Amino acid sequence: MKQTLLILTLLSTLMGCNHQPVRSVVEDDCSQAEDSIPHVLCRLTTARQNIRTYLDFCRKHGEGDSVIESFTIRAVDLLGALGMPASYADSAICKYKHVRVYMGYQAKAGFKLYIVPVRNACLKGKDPSKWNGGEDLLLDERGEPQEVNTDSTAMLVDNTFVLDLNAPCPNTCPTNSPLKIQD
Repeated sequence: MKQTLLILTLLSTLMGCNHQPVRSVVEDDCSQAEDSIPHVLCRLTTARQNIRTYLDFCRKHGEGDSVIESFTIRAVDLLGALGMPASYADSAICKYKHVRVYMGYQAKAGFKLYIVPVRNACLKGKDPSKWNGGEDLLLDERGEPQEVNTDSTAMLVDNTFVLDLNAPCPNTCPTNSPLKIQD
């Protein structure tokens, strides 16, 4: 009797599981857990060439306008854009309080955007002349920040990298964004 009851319980449990929705990957699942930092690294020498190409292009076509090469971005701004609490910027989870993005251009790939962590920057207050831009930290082949003396030729060593953030529009941008300017 106990054996029959056990078999019936097991069968009913299995049948009940049969009617549960099967968890599958949803088409819009965009998990980044399997992505890795080394996957998006670019050699410093390549990034410098592409930044130089961008600057030359801007100077040629800018009609005397000052050329913007990079932007320093506060961690609190990035966290806000990602929907995370601003308090994370001052927590131990956030090792660097700023990043810097550099613009570049590569003939067949188009515009490029490179990003590096920044150490010791301070963009506090409303007077930019009092801001401290800090120091860019370059990355090793694992994507870990490393100490590099930027005043020497050592910065051009092949094992020095930056992050290459390339997903430029129009392929990766929505068509209905309020920021999209229609021609």
